[in-house]
Amino acid sequence: MAGAEQRPELTGEQVSRAERRDGITHPVLSVIEQHLPTINHLTEGYSQITNNQEQQRYIREHYGFLADAFVEAGPYTMEPTDIVAIWSRATEVFSGYHRYALAQMISSAYAIQGLDNPEWRRYPRHYLETSELPEEVTEDRDGMLHAQSRLDEIDRSLKDIDFYVYGTHESAMSLAFNLSKKEAAGDQEAKRQLEELIAHQESRTTPVLGQIHENFGNGLYPLYFPLMNALKKLD
Repeated sequence: MAGAEQRPELTGEQVSRAERRDGITHPVLSVIEQHLPTINHLTEGYSQITNNQEQQRYIREHYGFLADAFVEAGPYTMEPTDIVAIWSRATEVFSGYHRYALAQMISSAYAIQGLDNPEWRRYPRHYLETSELPEEVTEDRDGMLHAQSRLDEIDRSLKDIDFYVYGTHESAMSLAFNLSKKEAAGDQEAKRQLEELIAHQESRTTPVLGQIHENFGNGLYPLYFPLMNALKKLD
């Protein structure tokens, strides 16, 4: 996934402007607004379903048009501020499994930008509906490596957002767990570090930032698995 090369850190002003969508235009935001009446109508139908599996099936069966629209809207960027701006709107329009599907559709459409093979244009909708790659691209090694690399770019942007929130490149959850164990054993330095970690997170976290990591964890990262499996079969 993402490499360790350092990039400029996000600032509070950048994040605040992105959350307000102040001066920010993005093709994904345009697609959401263009299709908002249809999205709202589908949300009404979704709200009548209480079974989790049926909710996910509903999304698979009804949101392919949105996956196609993101493909048509490209190319677009997925820098950290892009993601924050998109998710500031996503949290207003989408909920639950919709957000996972949205992260997946945006990411898969981004992954195929720059590919010449037209069969890849089917990938975002096909994955939404089947959780698989289109059969026609499963022997396109270069295309799959390209898609992986593009997913890595999104992963890197997400790590930049995490660093802004937590102030560490380590897993904040693992770090907090380890510091808690040391604190319980009487380590005062660990106690101080844990307090600093918590204070940093509390000062930086917003409702939008609090959703991004979990939503993309469920939407972006599963996209890697069929790519990796198909590449293994070619080895």
